[in-house]
Amino acid sequence: MDTRTKPLLPMVLAAALSWTNSAAAQNVTDGRFDDRITGDWGGARTQLSQRGLDMSLAYINEWLHNTSGGERDATACADQFALAFDADLDTMLGWRGASFHVLVTNRNGPQLDARAGLGTLLETHEIYGRGHYTRLTRFYLQQALFDDRLVLKLGRSDVDFFPLSCEFINISFCGALPGYHSNGWYTWPIGQYFANATFRPTARTYVKVGANDVNPRNLEGDQSLRLRTPHDDNDGVLANLEAGWLPVLAGRLDGAYRVGAWRNSVDQPDLLLDTQRQPVPVTGGDPLMRTRSDGWYAMAQQALWTNGTGRSLTMFANLSKSDPDVDRVDQVASIGLWLHAPFARRPHDRLGFAVGQNRVSAQARESERLSNTATGTDGALPHKETPVEVNYQFAIARGLWLMPSVQHVRNPGGRDENNDALVWGLKLSAMF
Repeated sequence: MDTRTKPLLPMVLAAALSWTNSAAAQNVTDGRFDDRITGDWGGARTQLSQRGLDMSLAYINEWLHNTSGGERDATACADQFALAFDADLDTMLGWRGASFHVLVTNRNGPQLDARAGLGTLLETHEIYGRGHYTRLTRFYLQQALFDDRLVLKLGRSDVDFFPLSCEFINISFCGALPGYHSNGWYTWPIGQYFANATFRPTARTYVKVGANDVNPRNLEGDQSLRLRTPHDDNDGVLANLEAGWLPVLAGRLDGAYRVGAWRNSVDQPDLLLDTQRQPVPVTGGDPLMRTRSDGWYAMAQQALWTNGTGRSLTMFANLSKSDPDVDRVDQVASIGLWLHAPFARRPHDRLGFAVGQNRVSAQARESERLSNTATGTDGALPHKETPVEVNYQFAIARGLWLMPSVQHVRNPGGRDENNDALVWGLKLSAMF
């Protein structure tokens, strides 16, 4: 962990505990903290929450090893710390409907795909990304209005769209998928200026709009805990729109159905054409600069069955399509299942399965074909790779989970000539 952040947690905890005014002696408890390793701090955590402040520290460690595929067998272990503070300003200051949120992340360790030379389109190692740095990922004000029908957010954050949970190790099934294949969509842990608004016409429907500053300087390691980049450079704006329906079928089967679209105003080079709209591999000219790019996505998650005692089967499906003129991977699709409480004696375990398909755009394929022709190279063109993952998450103790995983990636990089990759993994998750 970055040594500059090590003193932060003890100081914050000391200040927070002094603020509780001997909460432990009052023996106040809250069941919300029963799934944390450190519990309720003898009641201090509950009193902090009652005064408007919630804190959490999460840790994730992912160990991966490939036994086939790539250039060599290799092992990699990466981890992440995430320290969050959530302040209810209504409780603290009487500012009705307002809250403030801060989240600091720290990532460490190597990436398996690079070490083993797997050549995948999307990473097998989801926790790795954007370098080994401490970052201010979120720092924003939230304001709820009209009985929470309208929620506004303003400040710095990762892109607050495509809310897919991260319960797999392969990144094809984890987090904000458009950010992994669309240029200018910066996902966790990158924070940037943003503003969005969510309107809920009913309890089960919503429409959300938002805009994020696209500033490549936010990717740099020395950005760290800064609120601003040195020159506040701006390449453009990423605008998002999302609509959702959150039904409860048959009175007990939760669902979530979402569609979204985005437009990126950043100039990006065309993958195939030059400024005269002729193929670059043929003319050798400068690439045509596209003044914008667009994309869309659809998400579905539905509980299919539950026995009323915690055991349930849930299915999910995702499709994300970006601009084939500028994005090498223009489509990411996945489908999968979660079985919660698979055994009566293991009520907090979860079994997961997912299969996906990541596609190289037709423009990128054509550009490579023309390059091969011009150089006399004979080789198959990239098309699609197919990742599959099966995992089982064990609830080891309060706030501690261990998840063995097996991944199989067919045609890494979308290339038929690449050997399939078999990746074994172990994920440790802890909530303090």
